[in-house]
Amino acid sequence: MNPMLLCLSLVSILNFAAGQLSPEEYRQQQLRDFNFQNIAPNDPSRGFQGGRFTGLIPGDGRNPAQMIDSRVEVIASSKRLEMALLKGGIVSCRSAGTPAPTSLTWVRVHPDGATEDIPLRTQSPRSNVRVEPVSQSEIRLDFARIREEDSGRYRCMGFLPQMEFKDEIEIITFQEINFGLTKATQYGRIYTDAKIYCDVDSIPVADVSWEFNGATVNNENLGDKFDIAQDGILVKNLTLEDEGEYLCRAVVLSRNKNERFPIHFIVTIPPTWLREPFLTEGVRGQDITMPCEAGGKPAPDYLWFKGTMGITPNDRYQVLAGGDLRIRGLTAADGGLYRCVARNMAGELSKSAELIVLEPPRIIELQNRTVDIGEDALLVCEATGNPTPTIKWRKINEYKFYNTGSPNPDDIEVYMMEGRDNALALRVRSAQRVHLSNYTCFAENKAGIDEKNAKIEVRFQPYFGPQAIRVFYTWMITENRGAPVNLTCFPEAFPHPAMTWRRHGAPVADMEPLYKVYGTYGTSNLRVTLMRAYSPRQAPILSINQIYPDAIDLAMAPPVEDNVLNVTGYRVYWKRQNDQWESARSATFMIDQQDPLDRNGFRLTRVRVEGLEPGTPYEFAGTALNSAGEGTRSTAISRRTSEASAPQPAEVKSRMDSQYPDKYLLRWVVTSNGGSPINKYMIRWRKINFSNTIPPEIVGHTPWQTVSVEPPGNDEYKVDDLEPQSDYELEMVAYNRIGGSAPTRIQFKTAYGTKPPRPDRVGAAVGQSCNQVLLASVALLSTARLWL
Repeated sequence: MNPMLLCLSLVSILNFAAGQLSPEEYRQQQLRDFNFQNIAPNDPSRGFQGGRFTGLIPGDGRNPAQMIDSRVEVIASSKRLEMALLKGGIVSCRSAGTPAPTSLTWVRVHPDGATEDIPLRTQSPRSNVRVEPVSQSEIRLDFARIREEDSGRYRCMGFLPQMEFKDEIEIITFQEINFGLTKATQYGRIYTDAKIYCDVDSIPVADVSWEFNGATVNNENLGDKFDIAQDGILVKNLTLEDEGEYLCRAVVLSRNKNERFPIHFIVTIPPTWLREPFLTEGVRGQDITMPCEAGGKPAPDYLWFKGTMGITPNDRYQVLAGGDLRIRGLTAADGGLYRCVARNMAGELSKSAELIVLEPPRIIELQNRTVDIGEDALLVCEATGNPTPTIKWRKINEYKFYNTGSPNPDDIEVYMMEGRDNALALRVRSAQRVHLSNYTCFAENKAGIDEKNAKIEVRFQPYFGPQAIRVFYTWMITENRGAPVNLTCFPEAFPHPAMTWRRHGAPVADMEPLYKVYGTYGTSNLRVTLMRAYSPRQAPILSINQIYPDAIDLAMAPPVEDNVLNVTGYRVYWKRQNDQWESARSATFMIDQQDPLDRNGFRLTRVRVEGLEPGTPYEFAGTALNSAGEGTRSTAISRRTSEASAPQPAEVKSRMDSQYPDKYLLRWVVTSNGGSPINKYMIRWRKINFSNTIPPEIVGHTPWQTVSVEPPGNDEYKVDDLEPQSDYELEMVAYNRIGGSAPTRIQFKTAYGTKPPRPDRVGAAVGQSCNQVLLASVALLSTARLWL
């Protein structure tokens, strides 16, 4: 037993035995002795160990001796307990034993040994540290949100009469490693110094290191490129090689913590021009695109301004993905100064350019003129537009324009009206019959063309020209019945003349049985003689021109004979060589006045007989046709079609200058399919550039673009997505089962500016003609009859 305890007990016992202490005084003395022992509770030699007391309280005459085993205990894994900042925490204290201490409480022990009571949660619910009783034997220390100042010693205390029990714990606060507001993607401008920030927060303070693209950045490889600071790493004179993945690493060795934060670092490049805005012209009513394109990293955003006002995209104004400004349906108000701003996080640049709205020409003054023969006629054409249009005059259906000023024909004068730079006059001096015509005024500028016709009407008396037909022909349909004939006269006069018909000097009445007169307005006379006509009496001249697997080209010439009626066409008969003529097929071909003449002055008509079989002998014969009927059949000629082969090259029928700025309409015919149906056409084209030499040569081209067109019924193809005012080369090959034809090659050019073609110019007829028809009809008809 502890010597001090033994000594105190002996003194008490002696005093009690000597009668100096009553029994109650003796018991209180024993309690004071136990309380004295609790002054140093962690001294095992005095019966206390960690807030626990074990010992014997002697009894007296009335109370037996009592064995005490009492304690208070902080429930924790360690007497030094770590708690994370800004987190909640709780520590429990319990009393136990016989008897168990009561009145449990917590106090905070300051470094100087002073203690501070901790309030109950019910007394101070907003306090960060408060006490929460659980039961008579348990009380908790509640941390609502751990702060750094909450670290330190805390003591749990319990009581018995004349005795105090206590146990302590030390709270150690720490901050988990976090990277705060560090951004996962950061930027720096090329050729400048940039700091990559890493906001590391921890308690204890973490050691920060860096990696770049998997390699550690340390003192050995820093050089002059990097400077490492606690809040980041400075990268000097940025280049594109400095872009990549950076790793910020924070280490707290005392807590065995190692955290990493990856940062994607992007080197930015300020915008530079790829296509600067420039002076742009657009036509009113059409769409226009103003260029603006810049490179940079990241890709720039674009802002457009008109004057000082920003442009907000809407149905008419659109900022395209590449930066261009698209304006739909230009108006005059759209003209002015525009500014494009290209910007990214590395910088911005801007450029201004003017938009000029062009006004298509519009002819606002043009009137017809009527004069007597020999008088002067004046036409004035006035036009508006922006820029001021160029005005020209020409006679309708004539290609050449009159010159402003001279030289011109002696009877024509073209000049600008005085004081009006947009009005051009056309004066005809001493107007004659030849001047009775429509005259076309053209007004043209960059925006387009306008044209209108004005008529000069020259009054003159009726006149029959040398082209008037004075002999008409008819023929017998049957022995007793002749064909009706129209007798027509074409006098020239202005205004329209009145005319009458006479036969043998007597007027022809409308109601006479044999005649019907149409249009009695006129006074000119024309003598008409009727003669009988016959069908051709001789056969035409027939020859072979070209032989194909599926067709044969023939040349037809009219028979040499004296006949009042001209040959108007031919009928061609053909059959296989061993077939009868009764089974022959036939086709009719009319003479075209554009057909060439042979050496005898006869017009040659070229015809093609199609639908033949390859490698087969055929016989051909022909007859001539006129208004009276069909003539004698010619002697047959024999020819064998050639064997089946690849098709003949296609013949392009389209113009070589497209009337559209962005497409070309390709039309073609194939002279022969080679005796086998065509199964496809391969068409390819490319844009070409010509040299400035004479003759020009192809010096550059784009890649070929190819399409396949399948027949039947396809003899045209629209080549689109072309560039305006550009030269193109096109090749076309026709294929059948045998193979492909020789390629057909052409070059064409797209139009400039606007898409619509010029309207066809259809002029009024020169002069005025009056058609009078006298119809002599067959007796069986309901009208009058004329028998020859």
